[in-house]
Amino acid sequence: MKRYKLTNSIRKAVTYTVAFLFFALTACTDKFDEYNTNPNGVSDLGKDNLEYGFFSAMQLQVFPIGDDSNPYQRMCNLIGDIYSCYLTGTHSWNGDNNGMTYVPYEDWIRVPYEVAFSRFMPNYYKIVALARKDNKPDALALAQILKVFAMHRITDMYGPIPYSRLGGESKATPYDSQETIYKTFFKELEEAVTELNEFVESYGASMKPYKNFDLIYGGDYVKWIRFANTLRLRLAMRIRYADPVTAKKLAEDAIKAPYGVITENADNALLKTTGSTIINHPLKMIWDDYQDTRMSANMESFLVGYKDPRLPVYFQPATSTAANARQYMGVRSGAAYMRVLYNAYRAFSSPNVTVSTPVQWMVAAESWFLRAEGALIGWDMSGTAENLYVEGIKKSFEQRGVSGADAYSQNSTNKPAAVQDIIYFGNSVSASSGLVSTSTVKWNAAASTEESLERIITQKWLALFPDGQEAWSEFRRTAYPKLFPVATNNSGGAVNTLKQIRRIPYPNEEYQNPTAGPEVTKAVAELLGGPDTGGTQLWWDKKK
Repeated sequence: MKRYKLTNSIRKAVTYTVAFLFFALTACTDKFDEYNTNPNGVSDLGKDNLEYGFFSAMQLQVFPIGDDSNPYQRMCNLIGDIYSCYLTGTHSWNGDNNGMTYVPYEDWIRVPYEVAFSRFMPNYYKIVALARKDNKPDALALAQILKVFAMHRITDMYGPIPYSRLGGESKATPYDSQETIYKTFFKELEEAVTELNEFVESYGASMKPYKNFDLIYGGDYVKWIRFANTLRLRLAMRIRYADPVTAKKLAEDAIKAPYGVITENADNALLKTTGSTIINHPLKMIWDDYQDTRMSANMESFLVGYKDPRLPVYFQPATSTAANARQYMGVRSGAAYMRVLYNAYRAFSSPNVTVSTPVQWMVAAESWFLRAEGALIGWDMSGTAENLYVEGIKKSFEQRGVSGADAYSQNSTNKPAAVQDIIYFGNSVSASSGLVSTSTVKWNAAASTEESLERIITQKWLALFPDGQEAWSEFRRTAYPKLFPVATNNSGGAVNTLKQIRRIPYPNEEYQNPTAGPEVTKAVAELLGGPDTGGTQLWWDKKK
């Protein structure tokens, strides 16, 4: 086994001793040798890995999963899902003054911070300490990939966050600018991919030291390399408008890297029940037990207007018996009078998510659409924009188990539909409002770059469902797809209705914390680029 290589970023992070907790996913200790036998005869790689159950603990906190669906609801459903216009909340939280109408709601905006820094990162540091102690750089590499994946979602919600200097001796951790955070992401991903490549070359692809604790890929390092390369591509595209030269290089490097990016659905990153670890999708409890979320009006507009075969896979028929009820109905984001109408809206279409539906992390379709966008602007993405775009649609249809991708891709007549609200007409979106997209599906070689970009991102938005966080980030970055503005904006001018919300504010408890308060105040003054409101654009949000 080669000598352990401690990277600078990890050296900064590991500055104190972490107590080790044994976290085993299986109680079958009598089969320890069977589970941990190294087929290649490298005896020290397959033994004594029970402590690395922290990998599972990390994975369960990227999208917070547990018996209680409330953390997922607050971190994912009531932020990314509603701001991406995938889903709309059907409840009367604080009357009509909550995140859906652009009023910062502390009970929601504090949860991503809490999950990231109190639940996710402590498990990361335990892996780092174990990997250092045991001389296992491959474990460190896998942990770094997970850290970047989890924390890019956090910085894309808030902006500057504590990152590069986390884990230091000081209790008051300085914030990093988002530009610095992204540079660190790329460095960490490159280090991790290099390490895992070297491991596979040395011991073979069949060696899976942590297969019992990896709920995504069962310890398959080749799949993790593809995942990391696709994440590099995602993040490179994210900074396209902020740093186009760097974005192009990083994106092309990701495509050309060993093992490349995810291209097949067999490599999709999905969190699902594995062995004795039962994963119940939290969205099932939110739409069913809580009755707190329904299809958005935008989803109805696109899926019904395009006659999209994924519609019955994504959503259930409405149960409303009101006059003029349609088979599938969505609710306008920021709907007016939700405080008194929410029971009526609960009869609209629910997400077609069961307890056994996997939690989606990253899928092949996204990779193809990222490449299509790159090719559109002249990057070397190993294909033309049109072919990559069509392949993205095919992969999404294949993932959802529906047919008709070819006919759908060639349709040049169907357009998104206007949406009439049968409960309160003021929440409707008419054809004459100018708010309904006119983009068709079929690729048009004569279209402008901007028109083609709208096609790519619209189909990408549809394929990403139900990952609202990523869909919201892509909307902010590109202004596509064309999403209906909220019907009610109670932000008092802090958020522009037409531009829509750009970030969430920092939690009040951060300001109130005696040690953290000065750091968040300093970050807002020096790093954020505007007031701590939902209207301030992030560093990468630079499209004119």
